[in-house]
Amino acid sequence: IKPLLKKGLLQIVRFNKLKECIDHVHALGIKVVGVEIDETSVDVENTGDCFFGDTAFMMGNEGQGMNEKQMSLCDGFVKISQYGGGTASLNVSVAAGIILHRFYAWEQSQSRHQNKEELSKP
Repeated sequence: IKPLLKKGLLQIVRFNKLKECIDHVHALGIKVVGVEIDETSVDVENTGDCFFGDTAFMMGNEGQGMNEKQMSLCDGFVKISQYGGGTASLNVSVAAGIILHRFYAWEQSQSRHQNKEELSKP
């Protein structure tokens, strides 16, 4: 990280309040998507419906998920569908890995689609 900081390619910004951080992220044009089981959550497998450009993901904790304040600051929600009769809970690092992998795959498909459009222009 230090070489990136020295070259000015990475900037670390610290905030005292979550709301300040979210306001900063929004000012950069980034949407905040919570990873939470909610009636408005979109299944992460439906990438065309749940990803929409530059996105920051907010993860809840493994025990209770996201609290009301965190949820109120999100622009939308995604969920990881789980099947069976057990508790719908994953280790937060596993959940983050699944979400980031699906987002990466979606982003790559968007890039390929844009490249095809550019190549087909006269």
